[in-house]
Amino acid sequence: MYKVQATVVNMKGKCHYHKKGDTIEVEDDLLSIKESKKVCIWSLSALLPFLPAVQRKHDEPNDWLSDVDFIQCPDSNVEVLWEIKKVPL
Repeated sequence: MYKVQATVVNMKGKCHYHKKGDTIEVEDDLLSIKESKKVCIWSLSALLPFLPAVQRKHDEPNDWLSDVDFIQCPDSNVEVLWEIKKVPL
């Protein structure tokens, strides 16, 4: 298993909830929100399916899901880009 960090790395438009550098971490079964202590449900809805998948170690040759690097918030008013990184435990 990995600890996973998702960090806002780019933004087009004005997001009322996030700023560049905001970070979410997942370790084991726990989600931690750094910096602002809040996360918008639009970003969370995009990130949530990928965080546990990226967290696991996969050994399947055609697995792409564990190598997802970027997720964009689906809010149509602003483009918030999250970078997902694995951190070995």
